[in-house]
Amino acid sequence: MIIVRDVAIEAGARTLLEGASFAVQPGMKIGLVGRNGAGKTTLLRTLARETEPADGTITWHGGIGYLSQEAELPEHEPDVTALERILTARAIGTIQRQMEEVRRKMAISEGDELDRLIAKFSRLDSEFEAKGGYVAEAEAKRFGASLGISNEDLTQTVATMSGGQRRRVELARILFADTDVLLLDEPTNHLDLDAKDWLMRYLGSYKGGLLVISHDLPLLDEAITSVLALENGKIEAYSGNYSHYLEERDERRSQRIRERKHQMETIDRLEEGIRRFKGSTEKMAKRARSWETRVEKLRADLVEVEALGKTVALKFSQPEPSGRIPMRAEGLAKAFGDNVVFVDVDVVVDRGERLILMGLNGAGKTTLLRILAKVEGADIGEVEYGTKVSLGYYAQEHEQIHDGVTVLDHLRAVSGEPAQTLRTLLGHFLLADKVDQDAGTLSGGEKTKLALAQLVAGRHNVLLLDEPTNNLDPQAKDALLAALRHYSGTLILVSHDIEFVEELEPDRAVLMPDGETRFFDESMLELVAMA
Repeated sequence: MIIVRDVAIEAGARTLLEGASFAVQPGMKIGLVGRNGAGKTTLLRTLARETEPADGTITWHGGIGYLSQEAELPEHEPDVTALERILTARAIGTIQRQMEEVRRKMAISEGDELDRLIAKFSRLDSEFEAKGGYVAEAEAKRFGASLGISNEDLTQTVATMSGGQRRRVELARILFADTDVLLLDEPTNHLDLDAKDWLMRYLGSYKGGLLVISHDLPLLDEAITSVLALENGKIEAYSGNYSHYLEERDERRSQRIRERKHQMETIDRLEEGIRRFKGSTEKMAKRARSWETRVEKLRADLVEVEALGKTVALKFSQPEPSGRIPMRAEGLAKAFGDNVVFVDVDVVVDRGERLILMGLNGAGKTTLLRILAKVEGADIGEVEYGTKVSLGYYAQEHEQIHDGVTVLDHLRAVSGEPAQTLRTLLGHFLLADKVDQDAGTLSGGEKTKLALAQLVAGRHNVLLLDEPTNNLDPQAKDALLAALRHYSGTLILVSHDIEFVEELEPDRAVLMPDGETRFFDESMLELVAMA
């Protein structure tokens, strides 16, 4: 259980939230909603004890499971496998890892050294079994399978996994921990339809307290029973699911507008009386003075009506055309250690074409995109670029966003336009008030907007986008879709967002890991859902 009393949170010099009081109790399923940058992620990090509140108190009871937007592998575990990572949630992953190390040494040892290793392995095995290790291992595998992590994937080191795979491993680890409270920040990112369905059923039956941030509207509707809306530094509670919240929010705003209109009409009427009678008889002047006091009180108690939120304005400049074939890749192959991701993949894209890379999670889509973007090299094969090609790459893990560098300096790094022009561009992405902020402190949605702003500023004629809709609110996603539909350059995309892909209407698809190229049609949307 988490109890929050009069809490304030800040990001740099900005106050994101003040005077917040609420509780996350067993059985409560709460959706935390608000526009990108409102402070949702910062609040969740504060509740997870990763940052301190600026004011107020937070009380915790029981274990807390926290899924952040970015599944980063701890530096002290560079070689941990996916299964070991999940098992660490119950403090048995370390024992299993020690057992594997001893087993490897046993295979190459003899004599007294072998006897010593056998005895050590026996002690570790007994400890592993006493802590429920073998039963827990089977349970961890079930969690992994439910979230789309195969037994083969579980043996892979997390460091060699794609961002989507690491994200699913972290989600499995947190659910496997069986904590009293779950704090989940965009848990459906990188999940296919089957995994989403399983997650919604799991959260529906979860007995602990749940606080979830998600732009996945079906999840919010099916999994939650109440909403906390974070807007303009205030928390407002609503009962019911997300759809009910939208209706109730609009009704509350309409009620506030009516109340304020009535207050203003009363003030206007009183002020008219004050002007009329203030200089008349003593009796009426006295009454006018009492009206002035009443007007002051009414103005002090005016109902606040929040302005409707600003919207993202996103438009790619029409770039200078590239050559007829901006990119050609032949015979590409890539492996990470013993894990062969793909072999003999060809990619040829025409100028102005929209190409989507498709396949199951772990099929190599992100790896192929990184090779095409010159971020990573292929083990075999070559990529050739046509004349006048300018590449713009969007990485799903926000690799182009650097800690310690301001938002404005991120745009200066990719554009020679004057500072005022860049500030105006950031304003279009609702980042005008964050130009001097450390970009590393932005929320996931804000980092996505900054990365997209970098692409706009770069005026590229070839865009390579890896899951660009992750962490975007619905309005920002619609703005991105409209901008890409009007973009005249070449687009290579990885996305699991069915509606986004359907509306974008790709021309062709490359099916990974085989690399087969086909013309895109609606029947392929099923594969998008499975990605």
